Amino acid sequence: MPDRLLDGLNPAQQEAVVFNKGPLLILAGAGSGKTKVLTHRVAYMVEELRVGAREILLLTFTNKAAEEMLRRVGGLLGSHRAGVQGGTFHSFCARVLRTFAGESGLDRDFVIYDSGDQLEVVKQAMQILGVDAKTVKPGAILGAISGAKNELVSPSEYAGYARGQFTQQAARVYVVYQQLLQKYKAVDFDDLLSKTVQLLKTDTGVLEKLQDSYPYILVDEYQDTNKAQYEITKRLAQKHRHLTVVGDAAQAIYSWRGADFRNLLLLKQDFDDLTTMQL
Repeated sequence: MPDRLLDGLNPAQQEAVVFNKGPLLILAGAGSGKTKVLTHRVAYMVEELRVGAREILLLTFTNKAAEEMLRRVGGLLGSHRAGVQGGTFHSFCARVLRTFAGESGLDRDFVIYDSGDQLEVVKQAMQILGVDAKTVKPGAILGAISGAKNELVSPSEYAGYARGQFTQQAARVYVVYQQLLQKYKAVDFDDLLSKTVQLLKTDTGVLEKLQDSYPYILVDEYQDTNKAQYEITKRLAQKHRHLTVVGDAAQAIYSWRGADFRNLLLLKQDFDDLTTMQL
């Protein structure tokens, strides 16, 4: 193995880099060198395991983090890095939905609405339904809809769960909100995740194509995944089981986005051959 793949790594980090026996959970606190472990692990896969760069998918939560990881991988592999896929869950899902637009029931040129656009559509839906924006805050309604989508709860399911005046109003708005998005050939950020999950659940052909396209999956900041992101990761990795996730249950910093540290526990249930390492 080239010395540079182990340079600067302590024994625990080295063990994580060279591990090759199925799904791996790396528990890593702040300052433990987790990003270095992930990037060196990618380089090890390509140089030592002879994994094709295009078969590797790196997922994280910000574009900045994804760019930094790919930059480090490039420093280790040079031209051999070409093809390593890296990005946020949302950017990956956007690519999937555009590639399989027909299968997902979307227009290939769908528009992705940001938070400002979403709020305007919520206001339109409220106006259509006669819901007074002075008594029910559009932002609160949007938050309820976003939370439902992150939990993979459809408009009809949400209506069935709704109790109390606010949630009943939110359920009504949720239905019209989705109808308006469809009319405008648009999706919001939460749709990128939930619609990808739905696609993977309902179309085994698409699922198998993606599983075979990305048999090696690495996820950073795994404790910050919500239910939809967990389902995407689980389904993509189920066939080949070359999954590496790095997480710290003490730092679920995106809990306001639906992040659920319990996904670390679910991982152990869904992958009974999971190996856990501590950095």
